Amino acid sequence: MAVKRLRERQAEATRALLVSVARQLFTERGYAGTSVEDIIEAAGVARGALYHHFAGKDALFAAVYEAVQADVASAVLAAALAADDPAEAVNAGLAAEFRRVVVLDSVPVLQHKVWEGGREHPELVMLRQVLTPLVDAYLPGLGVDALAHVALGGLYGAALYIARSPAPRAARAEADVVLDTLISGLRSGAGTGTSGQTRQRKPGPLDD
Repeated sequence: MAVKRLRERQAEATRALLVSVARQLFTERGYAGTSVEDIIEAAGVARGALYHHFAGKDALFAAVYEAVQADVASAVLAAALAADDPAEAVNAGLAAEFRRVVVLDSVPVLQHKVWEGGREHPELVMLRQVLTPLVDAYLPGLGVDALAHVALGGLYGAALYIARSPAPRAARAEADVVLDTLISGLRSGAGTGTSGQTRQRKPGPLDD
């Protein structure tokens, strides 16, 4: 029984090592720029050890995605509670690692599985937590759930813009400016009423 417990601990340590190394490589190089060979070489493990824990690179990326999402959600919630200005918490949720791993690479790698499975995007939980104090402070009457979904769409749009650009660094800087501008606009409460009621809008092209 003691040998089994030791093996279990060793297996858990190996899995954690693979996730940690893959997280660093995915963050630095992106999903497409990281190979299985890169991961096992950096981790110093045999190929069989990786495939013992994960069916392939997709499955390992999913584990990294979950780890980053959990860390970011905790950090952002803490920032939301500690920040004097709720907009600072929103900026915390758009940290570089979140943009790269949770948003940018998860678009092509994981999101089709989320849509097909009918599951809620895990980022929505984090976005609701971050945006709620922003709405309470500056946008009374605005629906947090609707805002979270629209914000998620904006993040994915920014991610695709960066991913498709021939100059990703420049595109990322441009997207950062746009996102910061949008956050500033939300903080100002422009376009909404101040009495706790959402303003009426004119019918748009998406209306029936």
